[in-house]
Amino acid sequence: MQKNYNATVAKIMAIYGKRLKPQDYTEMMNRQSVSEVADYLKKNTYYSKLLASIDTNTIHRGLLENLLRRSVFETYMRITGFEHISKQKFYNYKIIQTEIDEILRCIRCINAGSDKLIQDVPVYINHLTSFDLLELAKINDFKGLLDFLKRTRYYSVLKEISTDENGKVDVTKCETLLRTYFINMLRSSADFRSSDSKQFISFLETEIDFINIINSYRLTAYFGESEDEIEKDMLTIYGRLTAERHREIYSAPNAEEFIRRFSKTYYGKQIIKNGYDITDLEQSARRLRYKHARSILRRSGSAPLSVYAFIFLLETEVQNIISIIEGIRYGVESNKIASLVIT
Repeated sequence: MQKNYNATVAKIMAIYGKRLKPQDYTEMMNRQSVSEVADYLKKNTYYSKLLASIDTNTIHRGLLENLLRRSVFETYMRITGFEHISKQKFYNYKIIQTEIDEILRCIRCINAGSDKLIQDVPVYINHLTSFDLLELAKINDFKGLLDFLKRTRYYSVLKEISTDENGKVDVTKCETLLRTYFINMLRSSADFRSSDSKQFISFLETEIDFINIINSYRLTAYFGESEDEIEKDMLTIYGRLTAERHREIYSAPNAEEFIRRFSKTYYGKQIIKNGYDITDLEQSARRLRYKHARSILRRSGSAPLSVYAFIFLLETEVQNIISIIEGIRYGVESNKIASLVIT
């Protein structure tokens, strides 16, 4: 019989109760600088402990963003270590997700011919990853990357990828393969009670479908790719929308027809019903998943479901703060910044 880990769920709910409220976002949007936002977080929110030793008068955007992202991972580690649930395969998903993100960052830098910024490497996770993130950051060609990954789970995923005459890699293809691997890993390790597993798979399927929808929309709207070319960059797993339904959508001749066809799907109808902007698929996808995650957290007593939903909500909160910081830094109007905040 599977243990309930009720204490973990209770801890999650206690932390969630301290989350930022809409009025906190409004207060931050009324600030004039990154320092003022940091000062508000330090004096008025549960981020006070994170920023206790930081001089908010001199803090710069990059440091604040890195601190916020690190706080998500530290919360994740604290939660999964509370009843030692990190020993179970599923609860390592955040580490694998970070490894994939860093591999993709390396590939993008290789393509751009730019150096990886060592200060951007999440070194706080380095003792937990299956490879050295700092060594990864030193790699400057794809062959070197494959050699580096030979003893990891990711080599078999990427080994068939080849470079073009300029040494560049199809990063979209790499991302598709790595995300497919990650999602399959999550699905196979989701050994929950049947009702919990069904909720988790439903949440995951929304993510799967929107990855495919957003990628195919970009290829249609910005690159004018044919449906055969688009199909090559699709995840090979599907959620509520079947492969045939996806193809029906991305075979559209232009962006306007793509959106019209998408609007007839379950997700399109949900976006319209909730009053979201259907032409902004990425933001609408996050809003739908945010609403779903919040519902899961309120209704489920399952530890794996609660962990996954809570971390998504926490990442969304951090992204909200980052959107406000960047908006203020670049002088974006407050109403535009507000449109990027998900609550």
